[in-house]
Formats: sequence, C-alpha cells, structure tokens
Amino acid sequence: MNDTERFLIIAPSWIGDSIIFQSLLISIKDKHKGSTIDVIAKPELIELLKLMPQINQIYPLDIDHGILGLAKRINLAKILSSKNYTQSVILPNSFKSAIIPWLSKIPIRIGYNKELRFLLINKSYKFIKYEDKMVDRYLKLIGEKYSEKLRPQLNIEQDTKEVYKKKYLLNNSKKNIFLCPEAEYGTAKRWPNNNWVELASAYESHNYNIYFLGKDMKLNDKYKEVLQKKSVVSLIGKTNIKDASYLLALADLIISNDSGLMHIAASVNSNLISIFGSSSPFYTPPLMKENLGEVIYKGLECSPCFKRECPLIHLNCLNSISVDEILKKSMKYLN
Repeated sequence: MNDTERFLIIAPSWIGDSIIFQSLLISIKDKHKGSTIDVIAKPELIELLKLMPQINQIYPLDIDHGILGLAKRINLAKILSSKNYTQSVILPNSFKSAIIPWLSKIPIRIGYNKELRFLLINKSYKFIKYEDKMVDRYLKLIGEKYSEKLRPQLNIEQDTKEVYKKKYLLNNSKKNIFLCPEAEYGTAKRWPNNNWVELASAYESHNYNIYFLGKDMKLNDKYKEVLQKKSVVSLIGKTNIKDASYLLALADLIISNDSGLMHIAASVNSNLISIFGSSSPFYTPPLMKENLGEVIYKGLECSPCFKRECPLIHLNCLNSISVDEILKKSMKYLN
C-alpha cells in the first residue's frame, strides 16, 4: 500500500453515524499505515471526532440542513485544493456533500450513486437502503467488511477520566448508572418517560447512583418526581459531547434508547443495555465489546418502520418493553 495516501473524509451529520464511521478510519489506517486522514464535519461534532486518534485534522463546515451554502463550500475547497489529497470518501448521500472534493480536484472521489452524483463522484456504488448494516455500508466504499478489529473505540484517557469523576462528583462507593432517555430522531425511538422515572426509582431503591444524561432540558420537568431523591441526579443540559463521552466511560451501567449516546457508550467499553423501537438493531447495532451488554428489541410485525413517530399511534414496539424486564436484564451487570 502507498504510505503517502492522503484521505479527505466527508463525515456524517448524526452523532451515532459519526461513531460508526470510525470503523472506516481504523480500516484505512490498517491498510495504509502511513496515511493521513482529514475530515470535514459539522462544528458540533468536532469535540467527539477529536477523541478518534486516526484523524489528523478536522475542518468545520457550518451549514444548516437543507441549505446549499455554496460560498462556504467554495471557500473551503480553495483551502483544501493545496493539500494534495489522493482520495476522498463521501459518507453522506446528498449531492451537496460531494461538491467540495470535486472542487478540490481530488483524483479519487468515492461515494454512493445518489442525487445525480455521477457528475461529482468518479468511483461510485449502487445504494440500496437498509441492505447492509450502516457500518458495512460505510466500509463497502473501501472494499472492507466489519470485524471486531474495526470496532469503534474513542480515546478515553485515564487521567482525564479522574478529572471528570471529580468535576461531576461521581461516587464510587456505589454503582453509577446512567440513563439516556433521548433520541433526537423522534418519539418512535424513545422509551416512554414514565418508564424512565419508574426505572430510576427502582435503581435508587437498590442503593445505586442514577444520572440522567442528555440535552433536552424540558425533560427535567418530566422527571421532577424522581429527581427529588438524593441518589438521582439530572445532568441533562449540563454537559457537552466530550463531557458525555467521559461520563459514559465512567459508568457501571448505561441504559439508552437507540441514539447517539448509545453509540458513544458502545465505544467506551461500558456495560450497555440498548432499547430499540422503530429502528433496527440489525441496521445500526451498538458496536460494543462482546459480553458488555445487550439489545432489547421486540421485533413486532410492524417493526422496524424507521419512522420518527409511530404511524399506528400505539407505539407497541416500545410499550411492550417493561421496566421489570430492563431491571432483570441489568442485574447481571451490577452484581
């Protein structure tokens, strides 16, 4: 392999997808030992991507969803055109995501054949939605398939973990459980709020420390009842993405919907129980170490629908997952 290869990766927009695409970075570094990998990403993902040692430099591109932002793309392409990239891998499927590699005149531009991108991409693959796991969809672009050696793993430093432990007053005299009740995509991926309250109360009665983690501060009102208990703390809206990554690395157990925090949790080697509703654990499973957790998914006739809201109103895919089931599953990770 050519050790002077220089790659420009156009990163996905979601947190979970950005964890999954680390497998592609690991594979590139394995195939091209001395290669350089730079990444274009949304500004809110930069602190997360900094925890991936495979990345050399990150270029922020701050353009709202649905906006072309051509002037910004042209300006960044002018900067990148002098970097002598040999290949670009474009992970999003939009036409606009392929503009910068084309303007930068990168010789090999790889991506899926969507939105008339044959004009911009010169090494394309046919896209069939949900045919492959998301991780294999990314890896297929470089002729690879997922294996354990490509498992995403954020660079969590032990000394920095201690800093976060003190900053957030984590108490190691009792087990620390993190609850991640959000899923930005929509309500069809969110286990009901009353279940999270009941689950937190049950863990508190077992003498564990419980921390809610997320960013939607309105949820604090939903959990007001249980947050009055001494061992239940809300960190919702109080952390950034780097804070959250380190806190999850300190957890004895994490319970999460299928969300960005679920994928972060899988990449920091903590025990994890993942709750799936409208989405599919066969398409976007948490890429965690074996024996460090499990997925709860009912696989109903209507699942997965991949909708933001339940089209049948009943949300049975999540309502059929009981608090008692989660409790029983979790005890083997806490004893």
